[in-house]
Amino acid sequence: MISVKRVLLLILAAVIGSPVNLYACDALPSQIDSVIKDSKNNIILVGEMHGTRESPEKFYQIICNALKNQERRLVVGIELSEGQIIMDGDAKHLESSIQNSEVWRTQHDGKTSLAMYDLLMKLNELVKADALDLLFFESEDEQRDLDMSKKIIESISEHNLIIALTGNRHNKIKHGNSWDLASKNMGAYIKESGEAVVSVNLLQTGGTAWVCESGCKVHQLRDRDLSTKEEVFNAGEKSRYEIHWMLGKVSSSAPRIFSEN
Repeated sequence: MISVKRVLLLILAAVIGSPVNLYACDALPSQIDSVIKDSKNNIILVGEMHGTRESPEKFYQIICNALKNQERRLVVGIELSEGQIIMDGDAKHLESSIQNSEVWRTQHDGKTSLAMYDLLMKLNELVKADALDLLFFESEDEQRDLDMSKKIIESISEHNLIIALTGNRHNKIKHGNSWDLASKNMGAYIKESGEAVVSVNLLQTGGTAWVCESGCKVHQLRDRDLSTKEEVFNAGEKSRYEIHWMLGKVSSSAPRIFSEN
């Protein structure tokens, strides 16, 4: 018969060794937590403005909490190409693949930022612990958003939940944008397929971001007065998202690797 002391030691070991305790999780707003826990949702698309420190950090908190509250296998989608980097649980392999990646050395559009690097390193630790699977869904196809949507849809099963981080155009669940009504959006294709998808937009209210608009560099973002809004609020049909999660003012995250070429 196992003693009470032995049982307590086993429980303590399990808690310390649990993958979600590799990094501390911050509590999520109740509305975001509810989206994660809703078993009817197959896909959660989290849209960001590339090139900030805050968006990858918030995305990690979503993943960390999902691991604690999700019975299904978690699949984390990243807007990078399959084979571009190595994420097998070994930090040295990931670091080496990034250093040798042509994309990471030359494509400085925010998706190869220091903040994204930190996120990938954390996710790689969870891969090592077999806590989640990864899905790289970037596409160079002419119909880019359609192809990205297919990669995500093909990865769905009744036993998993996909949570993907993508640019905040791709996660819109209706086609079109304010600047281009003819735009086709990945999230809209997924919605049209009949899959249960939720779109969360990480909304900034100003600050700076490293983006490629009139040159890839730090850009000052337009200030928005959302003082009357809650931290999480309904995005409204016109936005083509479902939920806004307000980040406040954000700060830029420079490329992990700089190149003169």
